[in-house]
Parts: sequence; C-alpha cells; structure tokens
Amino acid sequence: MNAAAERSVLRLFVAVPLPQEAAEAIFRWTEELSQHMSFRKWVHPQDYHITLQFLGDTDTENTAAVVSHLRQAAEGQKSFTLSLRGAGVFGQPTSPRVLWTGIDGEVQELYSLQQRVTDAMAPLGFKPEERPYRPHITTARKFIDGRISSPLLEQGPDSVSWTAGSMVLFRTVMHASPMYEIQEQVPFGS
Repeated sequence: MNAAAERSVLRLFVAVPLPQEAAEAIFRWTEELSQHMSFRKWVHPQDYHITLQFLGDTDTENTAAVVSHLRQAAEGQKSFTLSLRGAGVFGQPTSPRVLWTGIDGEVQELYSLQQRVTDAMAPLGFKPEERPYRPHITTARKFIDGRISSPLLEQGPDSVSWTAGSMVLFRTVMHASPMYEIQEQVPFGS
C-alpha cells in the first residue's frame, strides 16, 4: 500500500449551527411539505446549518491547523442575530436539486464572516467557492415528483430568531443519519 492510500482523511466544512428551536420549526414545515412534494433526501434536523465554506477531503493531520485558523478568523467576530425567512429551490423549477430555507436578520455579518473564513482557509490551500455566496439552510435534495408550487413552499417555516455566537467545523459521515459530526466549535471573539 502506498502512503497516499494509508493516509486518513476527513470530509470537512465550516458552518454556523442552528439552535434547536429553529431546527424544530424547519422540521415541522418539512413534515407538512413532504405530503405535497417528493425529494430523494430530506435533511435530518440535526444536520441543518448555514455553510460558510466547504473544505472537502482533508488530511487528519491538518485538522489542528484548520481549527487554529478558524479561531483567528473568529477573534474579531461579534455575535449577530439571524432568523428564518421564506424558502425556495436551486436548480430547474420543474426538477430542483435543492429545497432551502432562507435567512434574514444581520445577514451582512454572515457575509463578512464567510469572507473571514475563506480568507483564513486560503493559506492552508482551501479555495473559495467560485459561485457567489448565498446563505441558506438546505432542507431537501434531489426532487423526485409532485407539485413544486405549494403555498407551504412560498411561506417557508415559522420565523425563529437567534443569536449566532459561534461557527463549527463539521465532519461528514457518509450514509449516516444524522450525517454531520461536530469536530470543533469555535466561539466568536475567541
């Protein structure tokens, strides 16, 4: 076996976690919505998050450096208020790839944080996403069948507000449910 085959990698991403109250509001909404729309995969409520940067397959030996750089990015970040607002889809309206819940509140702080994270990860070789950043919470993937327009879709989940005070380095565990594990929680101002 060669050294590359023996190395241990984790599939990582950085995100703002959701409080339980927000996750429950989204879950209640998706329970109703799933009666009218079919998606191949509905996201587990414990997996709801707002992605800041996808890192991908990362050598476990680099995890400490990732956390260190995230702590530096969090140093000057203050807590900010977010809330759930609306919903929509990415992809073709007749066959969308993703169903999402929208974000409102101090969204400019979220954009600033995302930029801080991508700037902090760049020296470690992680490239930022080429598409413009569009903060959202993925709630379902891979539309199968049904009507894509529904008053429930347009309304989105009940609005819940919270204070975002940290970001999380998550690990993806494929074929698990929930499939995201917290590797490190990084409080703002740390």
